[in-house]
Amino acid sequence: MAARRPSRRRIRRLTSEEVDAYHLISADLSQRVWVVRIPDLPGPYAGLALGRFVFLAREVPPSGSSLLLAHELVHVRQWAELGIAGFLFRYLRDFSRGLKQHRNWQKAYRQIDAEEEARRLVDQWAEDRSSRPAASGGAGPGPGLPPDAPRSIENDPPT
Repeated sequence: MAARRPSRRRIRRLTSEEVDAYHLISADLSQRVWVVRIPDLPGPYAGLALGRFVFLAREVPPSGSSLLLAHELVHVRQWAELGIAGFLFRYLRDFSRGLKQHRNWQKAYRQIDAEEEARRLVDQWAEDRSSRPAASGGAGPGPGLPPDAPRSIENDPPT
């Protein structure tokens, strides 16, 4: 009989450590989030938020230190605040305006208000985490990153 590979869950809730760490959204909302691992997300994207669902191309540590998951959680909050129609209308409006202006989808994507807000809030969140002493939960720029690593989000398309 062949040995069974350990199963890797493709869908999970945020851990209690993540709920505490990602203060970018309320604890109530974070407890309703589903994280789904889908290795083959379309295009260059590493993450995508649709309502309360966060789709990630790769696993992230459940320690509450992922810039990518933090970015997508900002979008979860935006979906909750604006509703489906409001979020989609604003997101697509901003993208189409940027595409008309720049004739380049990557530049259009980067100037979507929801994306700019997510990058700004995650940059602040990462800065707050790195400035706290390790004993109080400060984590530096993230696992596997040098202390002087840039604070860019992993799911922005290449420019």
